[in-house]
Amino acid sequence: MSRNGFTLLEMLVALAVFSIAALALLRLDAVAVATATDLKAREGAMLVAENEAARIATDPAAPPLGNASRRIGNGGQTFLVGQSVSPTPDQRLLRVDLAVRSADAPAAVRLTFIRRAR
Repeated sequence: MSRNGFTLLEMLVALAVFSIAALALLRLDAVAVATATDLKAREGAMLVAENEAARIATDPAAPPLGNASRRIGNGGQTFLVGQSVSPTPDQRLLRVDLAVRSADAPAAVRLTFIRRAR
């Protein structure tokens, strides 16, 4: 007499393999969501950094030497902007370093550019 079907042991092994694969997919999904959130925060920070660079570059008055920081709201998010202005070997030029990060993200976007001192 032949029997068709699976034994209980075969079903348990198949269920264990399926469970391991499902857990791996859930972990992958969580990583993808975290990466997308981080990219969105970096994209917003880069936009703010580029806007700040354009504002500083087009301002008729040169930025003061030293460090400054401030908060900027953009797109419903708050960004922390750190600015460092230092002289260069050429007295006619200033080095401006910007570090921008979202208030709820630890990684900062950095942008450096040179502008005329006067």
